[in-house]
Amino acid sequence: MAVFAREIIDREVIDSHSQLLGTLRDIVFDKQSGSISGIRVKIEENIDPSALPWEMVDGLMEIPVDEVARIASKVHLKR
Repeated sequence: MAVFAREIIDREVIDSHSQLLGTLRDIVFDKQSGSISGIRVKIEENIDPSALPWEMVDGLMEIPVDEVARIASKVHLKR
């Protein structure tokens, strides 16, 4: 998993309309199951975090993994 994490950190995160939300900075793991539970994104400066449906944690937007549509050259969100 460490290799995979290093490969996707710093990829752009875009919404379902291909608008840039920010940059992937961290991956959140469920401590009990060891599975990925979310991603943390450094959002673009021109975006108001209060207008988004997710929580800010330590200066990063925490997005549940079920909101991720796919990971390619960019991280694509479902909405």
